[in-house]
Amino acid sequence: MRFLVSCPFGLSKLVNNELQYLGLTPHHGFETWVYVDGEFRDMMRINLWSRIANKVYLEAAFWPCFDFDALFALVQTVDWKNYVNEGQNIVVTVHSKWSKLESTRTIQAITNKAVYKQISPTGTWPMDPKKETLDIFVMIIDNRASIFINSSWAPLHQRGYRIQTGDAPLKENLAAALVVLSTWKFGNPFWDPFCGSWTLAIEAALLARNIAPGLGRSFAFQQWKTIDMAMFDEIKNEATKKQFTTKTYQIYGSDSDEKMLAIATANAEKAGVADTITFSQYDILSPLLPYDLEKLTIVSNPPYGKRLTGIDLGQIYTHLISHIQNSIGGWFITSYKECEQQIPKEWRKKKLFNGADECIFYFR
Repeated sequence: MRFLVSCPFGLSKLVNNELQYLGLTPHHGFETWVYVDGEFRDMMRINLWSRIANKVYLEAAFWPCFDFDALFALVQTVDWKNYVNEGQNIVVTVHSKWSKLESTRTIQAITNKAVYKQISPTGTWPMDPKKETLDIFVMIIDNRASIFINSSWAPLHQRGYRIQTGDAPLKENLAAALVVLSTWKFGNPFWDPFCGSWTLAIEAALLARNIAPGLGRSFAFQQWKTIDMAMFDEIKNEATKKQFTTKTYQIYGSDSDEKMLAIATANAEKAGVADTITFSQYDILSPLLPYDLEKLTIVSNPPYGKRLTGIDLGQIYTHLISHIQNSIGGWFITSYKECEQQIPKEWRKKKLFNGADECIFYFR
């Protein structure tokens, strides 16, 4: 079997490393996805353990397609009754490049027609709005078509622990990526001075304690008729046994807004790591530091100035950069381009996206 693992732009190398850690051999990596061969057990483990991926797709069929009749025939080679449950709506997304079949709408229509004709010869298929959709991804590159089935359902960054958020929160998988890129050593104190709803701190705690990020959610493959659920139960039990329950860590989150404390605490409790993180109210412009910078690793998502008004971004970044210069190491992501003038020349940077915002991840 072949799987396609999608991810945020620029993070395919981290996904590649995750797959290797799981004992798999990824190949043909691109900016936003990685291919890997494996079995259903491997697909389950990727969904459960990947901190960086967006979705995991099973390649159900593959063949050259130069016309829509060939595409229709290819879609029908899949036994859709193994994947579609009665009442499920089917959603088709398309990526076509350098191919004769270019029309997204037509490719979607042909794929839908081929699936429905197989699962409902009578042409009737009552929809149940309470049921999750079946997500099919059709990729056609150089006239070679692949039919993928989303095994994840919702994107994997939706861990299930965020009860509430602040303004412009990081997605969980991007937050996890920033922690991994920071090369934070778990024995050192970790601090996010703009923690908001605690996403960075929570992902740091999940990583340090080796808690599989997917343990608190469900997946599309659990509804497939080809899946051995006893195997998945075994994989989840193995993951639970691998958690570090006795080790202690120094993970700190600070925010100037006291109201975020309740939100952050609720999210951390839902994630099962509230006892691993210490929260404090702190304004970065304050001359009094809450922690010893010389022992800290700083990773943060400071304000970009797009939603908040009445704040002095220049002063905020001056203080943040100064804190990082005096710490063991520091990293922050932002789309606030004016801060570039304050960044020391020896610092490095990496282009990333926070949602639709093109950002730079600065680090020293």
